[in-house]
Amino acid sequence: MNDIKNQVQIVLVETSHPGNIGSVARAMKTMGLQNLVLVKPRNFPSKEAFVLSGNAQDLIEQAVVVNTLGEAIKNCTNIYATSARTRSISWPIITAEMAGIEINKFVREGTKVSIIFGREDRGLTNEELQKANKHILIPSSEDYPVLNIAMSVQVIAYEIFKNADIEVDINWQDYPELNSEELSMLIDHFIDTSYKLNLFDEDNAKKILVRIKRMFTRLKPDKMEGNFLRGFLTRINKKIK
Repeated sequence: MNDIKNQVQIVLVETSHPGNIGSVARAMKTMGLQNLVLVKPRNFPSKEAFVLSGNAQDLIEQAVVVNTLGEAIKNCTNIYATSARTRSISWPIITAEMAGIEINKFVREGTKVSIIFGREDRGLTNEELQKANKHILIPSSEDYPVLNIAMSVQVIAYEIFKNADIEVDINWQDYPELNSEELSMLIDHFIDTSYKLNLFDEDNAKKILVRIKRMFTRLKPDKMEGNFLRGFLTRINKKIK
């Protein structure tokens, strides 16, 4: 359980109400999580957050505050995002239960995990969602499909806690995967080179860019593969100058 405490972080993006931060901290501690990262919270530090955290006040005191989502997840290899909306270009989707099993597998392999939750009124932007490897789906009633942030965190944290003892297959990879910052640099390098080669249909460029990002986040290349691809792209750029 200590590995989960150290390697799994809950990321809240631009939370409006400080009480929600406190309630999330309480939900986390109940299920053995302790790493809370806040991206540009509207009102924090806050007495309301402290009060509503109950006996999880230590999580509020040690919460990390950053200015961008990229900064929050830069050292993480496995990134999940939560979203209730359908998108024009779909992303790999996983249930909360399967996410709990996967996350425990990643923890055993020694990699860091981020789970991103969006704003109370509008969730995460498309660009923010595209930073995740997978999107977590929490089924709910069609009559009232509304979960607040603390409820959503509680459901996913419970699935992580519940599946902590499930046996998983031995990892076959010989090199660690690229973390979020390294993967973003690879994607930018690939897109920049593609533009220089005039490979994009300008009328359809936006959708192509999204699919490129989805492809790389789904494939999750390791550091050796990333180095090879960056070297390959560098050689191409030298040829076209």
